[in-house]
Amino acid sequence: MGQLKNTFSWSFSAAEDFEQCRRRRYWSKYGMWGGWARTASAEQQAAYRLCKMDNRWGLMGQAAENAIMWVLGQHRQGNPVDAETAWKTIARPFMTRKWNESLEGNWRSSPKRFCCLRGHYYQTLGGEEEKEAKRQLAAQIQNCIANFIDKVLPRIAKIESGQEFRIATPEQGGDVEHFIYEGVKIYSIPDYAYRIGDEVHIHDWKAGKIKTDQHKLQLSLYALWAIVKHGALLDKIFLYVEYLNEGQVLPFQISEAELEETKMRMSDSVGEMTEYLVDHDREKNEPLPKEEWELAVDPASCGQCNFYELCKPELEAQD
Repeated sequence: MGQLKNTFSWSFSAAEDFEQCRRRRYWSKYGMWGGWARTASAEQQAAYRLCKMDNRWGLMGQAAENAIMWVLGQHRQGNPVDAETAWKTIARPFMTRKWNESLEGNWRSSPKRFCCLRGHYYQTLGGEEEKEAKRQLAAQIQNCIANFIDKVLPRIAKIESGQEFRIATPEQGGDVEHFIYEGVKIYSIPDYAYRIGDEVHIHDWKAGKIKTDQHKLQLSLYALWAIVKHGALLDKIFLYVEYLNEGQVLPFQISEAELEETKMRMSDSVGEMTEYLVDHDREKNEPLPKEEWELAVDPASCGQCNFYELCKPELEAQD
């Protein structure tokens, strides 16, 4: 097997990290690279371990998505299920397994395979607060599943598997869904997409808070994915943000002007990231020294970052 190459890439989550804290982007893209190898330095190994860390809200979203996709699959097979069955069969076992992995520290031997929750790692979650957090997460997941069955499933119930796009997700292993735009690898992973004639419909499941502007921008990238990778026409692309906890849907289309704005934002972000590479060379993709990647402007945000442990000595030196 040839040596893995750290290819320059872009995504909305990467852009958000870079915008909020340059150093966070360094750790998640470059500092962690090779950290899985036995020959890696202690810093590389730590960055890799912390890069794989999750938080309870992310875990909640995964559990809800796993459950609703299972519900959809059961529906396709002519075996409709209710929310309680989906919770007990899919979501609750997932949450229990991941939570226990984190508490037991299984991630120490394999950060990629086992869950590590930030609240456990940094000891900010425990006791009665942890019990209450688990109760709240369970209730929200169950509510999301119920709303999907009651309000979303009827709208997509007649879609057949042959109409659905095959989307590469992290759980499948290998490279995840992406497309190439202006020579740059763009990661774009819609939750659910399908065709109806020459129309393309793209849904994104949201188990957390309503963030309309941010989510519309995210789905505009999915529209570009559909155009570049699947030849869709912009006026035939229909986008839906499914706010599962609230039982609300935000259906919309984007205009040519809005698509151009998305492209411009992406190009500007790619350009800024390129400035932090040696010789501005995206092909080589070699980062400038760690110290050139600035720490967060607001140190108060550092306590919520996976990589706080690595930056802590430098932050304390500034005090």
